[in-house]
Amino acid sequence: MYSKNLIFKLRILLSFLLLLLFSFGNIVSLSAHEKSVSGSKEFHGGDFILKSAEGRFSLKDLRGSVVLLFFGYTSCPNVCPISLATISNVFSQMSPTELKRTTALFISLDPEKDTLEILKQYTNYFNSNIVGLTDDIKTVIKVAEQYGVKYKKTLVPDSALGYVISHSDEIFVVGLDGKPQKTFPHDTDTAPLLAQIKQLLAVN
Repeated sequence: MYSKNLIFKLRILLSFLLLLLFSFGNIVSLSAHEKSVSGSKEFHGGDFILKSAEGRFSLKDLRGSVVLLFFGYTSCPNVCPISLATISNVFSQMSPTELKRTTALFISLDPEKDTLEILKQYTNYFNSNIVGLTDDIKTVIKVAEQYGVKYKKTLVPDSALGYVISHSDEIFVVGLDGKPQKTFPHDTDTAPLLAQIKQLLAVN
């Protein structure tokens, strides 16, 4: 049986390969078991407090910064790696000054498996400006509902993980005032997302 550490490394390698494919403009289809689900068009957003590897993390503490939010899980085979690759590509086109006022938050919908250590390793692989967050399942559900995120855990006995989590795949852009401004598809071209961030940063 493979060790957990080896499985994690293989998952990171897969993410790396997907990142390379995505960077060259290739389309990566969803796996047979993974499907995205449409989120609610009506959501109010708002502040929340979750846990990071560094401790308590509050969205309110990021006032004055542009925040990108994405909900997913580290075992997600396609959608999540592509989403984080999208965000990483955007960050690579920003100046150091802009990056100081921009943060991405990856909120895990699989707190039972995604420990804070695993989340930190996973997000740091893509970009150090991406912070992995999670908490107990009730707290995560509450935050997901705030942003109209829908997800469903389905048992898949014949898969390596044993289950799959179908989830909404939008990237949320939160403005300097902490209010949601716009959403983008997880595989959006970097140009419109980058333009939106720069526009919000230019306000102040």
